[in-house]
This record gives sequence, structure tokens and C-alpha cells, in this order.
Amino acid sequence: MGAALASNSYRRSEIETLTPRDLLVKLFEGLERFIEQGALAMDNHHLGMAVTNSQRIRDILFELQATLNFEVGGEVAKNLDALYAFMISEVIEANMRKDAQRLRQLQRIVRPLKEGWQGIPDAHAHTTSLTGDHKQNIINMRG
Repeated sequence: MGAALASNSYRRSEIETLTPRDLLVKLFEGLERFIEQGALAMDNHHLGMAVTNSQRIRDILFELQATLNFEVGGEVAKNLDALYAFMISEVIEANMRKDAQRLRQLQRIVRPLKEGWQGIPDAHAHTTSLTGDHKQNIINMRG
């Protein structure tokens, strides 16, 4: 039990010290991983694992939606919100139909978003707004 607590503490500490950019990259990496695991589960008729991974995908997408700052983000935030909503509906549809290919199609959206965040220079890793004002982030990472 002590090792599990230490591991959880370490992971929490790691996440709390990530920059907003790196946290978003991790979320998109998680999306990629769960999309592929969910699709593989569907391919292999492991329905429980398919449902679990679909839920994980939706949880991440809901979290990404919840972090949007519409006041500062304007049209960009609205477009991201619509994109995340579309992806959530696709995950639900793929899960209902057990359509692995439909789920995998989401990678075409996730990869460019992840790569975009990865491309932000370290000097701006703490800033997620278009204006560079860290107090008015499009992505509100701290609630």
C-alpha cells in the first residue's frame, strides 16, 4: 500500500508542476492512447474495455471543454468547443456501433491539435492566451 501511495503522490506532483502547454499535450497524448486502445478492444470484441476507453476519451474531451475561456478566446474557444462536442458525439456513436474505424478517425483531429501545442516554445509554455497575457488565458487550467 505504501508504494501505491508514493506512486500516486509522485504522479500528482508531476502533474501539478507541468506547464499549461505540457498538461494539454499530456491530455492529447491520453486521447491518442485511449482512442487506439478503444479501437483495438472493438476490433477484438472486448466490449468492456471498449466502453472503458470510450469513457476515458469522453472524460478528457469534457475536461478540455471545461477549460475553455470564452471571454478571452472568442471565436477560437467557440470553434474548439464545437470540435470537442463533435468528437464526443463521434465517440458515443463509435461505441454504440462498435465501429473501431470511426473511433480511429478521431486521430486525424487529435494529432494536429497535440502537435500545435507541442510547437509552442518553452518561453511561452506558461501562457495559453493569444495575447500572451497569462492572466487572461483562453485555456483556464486552474479553474
